[in-house]
Amino acid sequence: MTGKQNRIIQWASLLAGGIIALQIVIIFLKGEAFCLNEGCRIVEKLTIIPPLYINFSGLLFFVALFFSCRWFTKKDRMLDLPRFLLLLGLMVEGVLVSYQFFVIQTFCSYCFIIFFVIVALNILSGWRQLLMGVPLFCAVAASFAVLNFSPASLLALRSETLASGTYAVKKCTAPARQLYFFFSSDCPHCKNVLTVLENCNNCEFHFNPIDKDQALALPDLTYSPSYIPSLNRVVLSMLSIDTIPVLLVQNPDGLTFIKGEKSIIGFVRQACFLPEQDISVEPNLFDPQQKGINLFEEGEAEGECIIEVEECPEGAESMQSTIPR
Repeated sequence: MTGKQNRIIQWASLLAGGIIALQIVIIFLKGEAFCLNEGCRIVEKLTIIPPLYINFSGLLFFVALFFSCRWFTKKDRMLDLPRFLLLLGLMVEGVLVSYQFFVIQTFCSYCFIIFFVIVALNILSGWRQLLMGVPLFCAVAASFAVLNFSPASLLALRSETLASGTYAVKKCTAPARQLYFFFSSDCPHCKNVLTVLENCNNCEFHFNPIDKDQALALPDLTYSPSYIPSLNRVVLSMLSIDTIPVLLVQNPDGLTFIKGEKSIIGFVRQACFLPEQDISVEPNLFDPQQKGINLFEEGEAEGECIIEVEECPEGAESMQSTIPR
């Protein structure tokens, strides 16, 4: 690596580190990262480590790269630390990019900016670096390509049920029905339905969110020790349901899915707020004698949040975010 290449890598490391430091400040001030598209928010929800710590790790990487280029310049050293760090960064980015491409089918613009910086620095380091870096990156990508990450298949192997996706349960006195409510934390129509569910007398509600960020402010809830939001996404995607809120009603011989704020509130008020003997549900709204899986929505789409579904290979999980309409 020539002195000019070394200096360019140092300045590029400072620039990338500055971008990440700015992102850290934004997270501290606003509570969320800045991104040019919705992909960042979706990717962040799927990470176990909070985005703040991930950005700190990236900042530490570029700081280490800067000082290694500045201090480790002797040709007789056993380990070329700058080249090693660049290969390490390329491998990590290979995992992150492959996960977005092969698994969730959603892309984070901020992540790709950092990815392109690391790729450019590896290219700048010369052809020998590329001889090592390209096979490593391709090996990571190939590993993701041959694996099946479909939640439907994974959940089937684990014999999961709808209860596995339940975040909390509201048990009412002598419940006559078990209802499963599919919702998202950022859908205003879901929040409107939740306010109606604060009181009931003969329905047991299971709350099945499609994301991890939940803070239900409802009384008398029994929380599950663990739940799987991806299971709820799989259920909706398998039924080609691309909006929420959705209420699942268990019938004697099948299931009925009721879509939309207006339809759900109308059904709950008739079926859960009146004595059992006084329930009079219009046949076009809910027929408990229907067999199989039935889907009901009243008229035009109203009181729903669209679930954005990215195109993905057959059997792969559809990643989702919500937009009110």
